[in-house]
Amino acid sequence: VARGMKRRKETFHTYIYRVLKQVHPDTKMSAVAMRIMDDFCVDMFRRIATEAANLCYINKHASLTAREIQTAVRLELGGELAKHAVSEGTKAVCKFNTVAEPGEAPTKGSHSRSFRAGLQFPVGRIERMLKEGHFTSRVGAGAPIYMAAVIEYLTAEILELAGNAARDNKKITITPRHLQLAIRSDEELDRLLKRCTVPEGGVLPHIAAALLPPRADANESVPQEF
Repeated sequence: VARGMKRRKETFHTYIYRVLKQVHPDTKMSAVAMRIMDDFCVDMFRRIATEAANLCYINKHASLTAREIQTAVRLELGGELAKHAVSEGTKAVCKFNTVAEPGEAPTKGSHSRSFRAGLQFPVGRIERMLKEGHFTSRVGAGAPIYMAAVIEYLTAEILELAGNAARDNKKITITPRHLQLAIRSDEELDRLLKRCTVPEGGVLPHIAAALLPPRADANESVPQEF
């Protein structure tokens, strides 16, 4: 970067919007909600990459591979969320490594790694983030693909629930309120983001049982006045 020039901040806005159009084609997203989702993607990247780097240090491996990313995903997510995330990551890496079948003409022209892996999120940018973060001395070819697939899956999961919450409220634009409802209504997402606060998300509708009026028993006969 030239001296005196500010480096452009890289975001995932374009890729989040593409994923949104896959799960809810007719739904929009506010600017604040888009920034929240972008922060979520960056936060999950750092959490998984840090855990994977710790595994490399413990196992005395110099290269960060897809295996370390997979183990880090299982440790960070857990439950069904980790199961589906691992499935998506493995599928993306396998698709990227698949060669043309015998008798099939190879695809003409050069394609990005994201296209070859069937992903929307940028594999090249995530690889650059892994290298610039100095998590390990080397980064394997499968690690950024696996990471991109996992982050894309988590993004799609939240956007699908948020779009459903917006539709239930008869809205076509996802707001921070809908993201809050989507995260807190799902047990595993709530546990994953337990210590995170959604700006302008509000709180979940809840009334303590002690504040509710007593319910009359339907079996009790109501005394009649004569």
